[in-house]
Amino acid sequence: MAAANGLGGVEWTLVELDGVPLDLAEDERAFLLLDLEEAYVTGSGGCNRLVGSFALAEDELRFGALATTRMVCSEAVMRREQDFLAALARVTAYGLEERSLALLADDEVVARLMC
Repeated sequence: MAAANGLGGVEWTLVELDGVPLDLAEDERAFLLLDLEEAYVTGSGGCNRLVGSFALAEDELRFGALATTRMVCSEAVMRREQDFLAALARVTAYGLEERSLALLADDEVVARLMC
């Protein structure tokens, strides 16, 4: 669980989604902040704020149901946000290396975040 200690209290910014690198404007930035003590996640999908729970054990990570605000942004931002939320729903594990967090589904990287 020592590696998990690097997960909490850090703002993880989405930089790659389903193998596609992202170049995001500051106001469209998707990010996650994991509270390890409460097993609670907050962040943004790029348009809307998100909150929810997660389960962490060893190198396994699973997100529970996530609630989001319901603001409307450009079609491209909304599509990317929905893709990000769908990727989070598929996550089963993670890989942590220095400042890079890989979210995995069936050993495939579905999202990469940086701090």
